[in-house]
Amino acid sequence: MKKFGLSFLNVFLLTFMLLIFGPAEIFFANATEFEFVYGEFAGYLAAAAAGVALAVGGILALLPDKLHRLAMSVVFGISLAGYLQVMFLNGQLDLLGLNPEGYQVQTGAAVGNLFIWLLVMASIIVLAFVKKEIWKNVVKFGAGFLLCIQAVALVSLLVTARDEAYHHKTQEWHLTGEDQYAVSARENVILIILDYFSNQRLLEVQAEYPEVMDCLHDFTYYNNTDCNYYGTFPSITHMLTGKKVDASIPVNEWFYNVWTDPDTVSFYEKLRENDYVVNIYSPDAHHLCGTNDVEIINTCFSNVTNSSRTVDVFYKLLFKTITKMSCYRMAPEMLKNAFYTAGSEYADIITYEDDVIRHNNADFYRGLLEQGLTADKKSNYLIVQHLLGTHEYTTTADCVQSPKTSLEDTVRGCMVMVEEYLNQLRQLGVYDDSTIIITADHGDMVDSQVIFYIKEPGVKRETTAETNAPVSLHELRPTIAQAAGLDASLFGQTIYEFSENQQREREVWVRDSDTRYTIVQNYAEDRIGYANIYKVYRYTGDYSDLLQRIEQEQYDVVQMVDSFF
Repeated sequence: MKKFGLSFLNVFLLTFMLLIFGPAEIFFANATEFEFVYGEFAGYLAAAAAGVALAVGGILALLPDKLHRLAMSVVFGISLAGYLQVMFLNGQLDLLGLNPEGYQVQTGAAVGNLFIWLLVMASIIVLAFVKKEIWKNVVKFGAGFLLCIQAVALVSLLVTARDEAYHHKTQEWHLTGEDQYAVSARENVILIILDYFSNQRLLEVQAEYPEVMDCLHDFTYYNNTDCNYYGTFPSITHMLTGKKVDASIPVNEWFYNVWTDPDTVSFYEKLRENDYVVNIYSPDAHHLCGTNDVEIINTCFSNVTNSSRTVDVFYKLLFKTITKMSCYRMAPEMLKNAFYTAGSEYADIITYEDDVIRHNNADFYRGLLEQGLTADKKSNYLIVQHLLGTHEYTTTADCVQSPKTSLEDTVRGCMVMVEEYLNQLRQLGVYDDSTIIITADHGDMVDSQVIFYIKEPGVKRETTAETNAPVSLHELRPTIAQAAGLDASLFGQTIYEFSENQQREREVWVRDSDTRYTIVQNYAEDRIGYANIYKVYRYTGDYSDLLQRIEQEQYDVVQMVDSFF
């Protein structure tokens, strides 16, 4: 019975860390990023943790003494090393699948981390066979201590969490995807944002597939386009409002200020006066509003609604994803990539039956094939389609969802999707009169220049035109204004006001974490933010000039009040 008690205690410690405390800590630290609630997984995983501990503990208790000590040493060693990993060795770990390359760690760091794990394991195993009684106390009281301190932390998480962590809102302001495949039979300005798609990534793909962008033969490619900001926040909001980020105020306050600013309100009012319906299709309104109510963008976008939604939970994917994220959090550096969880994996857990917004490349493409575009004769349309792009390498060359593909296949799949969209515009007879812009909200931290293609009404070419005019996403809003028949000068300079080979100073803001500056909280959760400063790189010329500034670390520092990520 004593052997079973020791076995159960140690196995339960491990399952508690992986299936109860780990998922809870991940969830409550990032609750605003998830659409599921705590009760949809907590009870099931707790039952699984207890069941596995009882079953495995019972089996291990039947082992001969020496094998039992070895097994207990391995189980406790994994728990202890995993605890050290989470508490002291993980650093600023990307839990939300933000990196399309997966988990990246230098070989030296991975080897050093593995050495710590092996040292912990070896010490406990040696103790088991050299000092049996001491070993028994270490394993028994050590497991009890780790279990108790994490149980106390769990209780703290449960009682301090906000109400929305426990309940779905049956009715709330949100973006609806009901008309995602609708366009105007009259005039269209269509903005397709392929997330995380830089010029350098395009060049890498074109080296192997030079024809990949051939479907854009009627477009002009601006090959020297600066994204201004690294990250979907604040880039998309900046693109659509023209407002620079203000890191001296809280993130939520900045969101509220820019969307209620008279200049922003005027821009969208003038579009409506020109008979434009303005729809934005982005999967996560937090990138537009933070934790402000989505009602703050109701005066700007036509597809904001306060209707109720029917929630559908994919439980099997929920359990798999949250457990995988917990293993990733606890695993040694060398094994983390095996458990790395891409953002789209947890994004698919919750679906809405009636007004889902299709963001994944393959989902959007499938909708094009199944539903097709339809034309509305009543209004002009400004459409913002924010799609996954190359943020994850999960798209095949035929634009089908796959767990792991490559940059090359993902880009080819994106262009299959874009070409189908353009072809359906042609079939509806609205392509020729449409202004179509294909760009990205940001690139990588280094290759931060982004693709920017534009087709003006009536333009026909055999091959894509190209210019190195030094433009940026700051010129997007005035360019849209001009395309929609507004006075663009009211909102700034358009891309057409910059010429080939022109010298112009631009800047890109890259978020970073630097312990020399004050560490800040996340803007929405009770945890430390992943960043606390912006590095502002200023350059004149093209990407090579920007890269030189980055390599020489020539930047200004702007400190944050709080961190979006």
